[in-house]
Amino acid sequence: LKSGFQPVDTGAILAQVVELPLSQWSYRREPGVRHIGPVAQDFHAAFGLGDSDTAIATVGADGVALAAIQGLHRKL
Repeated sequence: LKSGFQPVDTGAILAQVVELPLSQWSYRREPGVRHIGPVAQDFHAAFGLGDSDTAIATVGADGVALAAIQGLHRKL
């Protein structure tokens, strides 16, 4: 089901996560519901994951988070 496996530079991912702008926001259709995180355009520009710059797939966000955790562990 998967192909094209490549190693990940967890230190580089960590550095990109550190520089990723984060903010609190709400979807217009859910004005009382707050979220925190990057906007999809910034996430896509930083990591080039997914097929769109208007949404962040959870598999991409989870993978980036896990890589950053590994990068931080190696750094410590």
